[in-house]
Amino acid sequence: MSPLRRSIVFGGPSLVGLVNLAHPLIRPPIFRAVTQHLPWWTTLHLLNLLLFPILGLAAYLLIKDVQGIAALLSKIAIVIFIPVYVAFDALAGVGTGILVGQGRAFSPANLPAIESLIDSYWTSPVISLIAATGSIAWVIAMLSASVAFADVTRRRFAAICALLVFVVGGWAQVYIFLPSVGGPIPLLWWLITFCEALAVFLVANPRIPATVLTLAALLFGASHVTPTGPIGMLCFLIAAIYLAPPRS
Repeated sequence: MSPLRRSIVFGGPSLVGLVNLAHPLIRPPIFRAVTQHLPWWTTLHLLNLLLFPILGLAAYLLIKDVQGIAALLSKIAIVIFIPVYVAFDALAGVGTGILVGQGRAFSPANLPAIESLIDSYWTSPVISLIAATGSIAWVIAMLSASVAFADVTRRRFAAICALLVFVVGGWAQVYIFLPSVGGPIPLLWWLITFCEALAVFLVANPRIPATVLTLAALLFGASHVTPTGPIGMLCFLIAAIYLAPPRS
């Protein structure tokens, strides 16, 4: 692996994780929540517009030389993830920051209408669909990569396990994680997530890369904000350390 390629594979997740350690945790009313974090809110999401493509490129470079159906599926999912997740960041992050910044210029008498408008924008079905699509693409990319790197003798079992993780993790995301967004993450979600990782550890070979790729899928796929996003990036970084080819 060339020095440039290695710097992207290791630097991408490191930068995304570090920057999003400082991502504010907010919940409606969005106007009041984001106002407290300007101008950092907008700056953070402008940085993410650059960092998320680098992360996608890092994931692609990690699996670039691997062949097979699982590797191909991972590469396709990464190609989908990059533009879709960037669109999500632009709309929900930068867009909300601009709206809140402009809204602060209006008189207090107009604030109720502005708060309602921004809350409606934040919960827009279009933004929600884009966010879900980008997150699902990331999950598929990482789970497929965990299968692609598995030994041939364990690949079928790894694929079955990855499919079960995708289904169970998706259910936990919709019915446990999302209702808690902006507040404490329920203990049940953490238990399900780490039980899924344990199942992969018991089935896959090599175990550690498959397990941390699964955690990278579920944690960052749940949200790029702290704590799940940075922990997910740490897991991806550990996988990269195990899987990256030697220096060329």
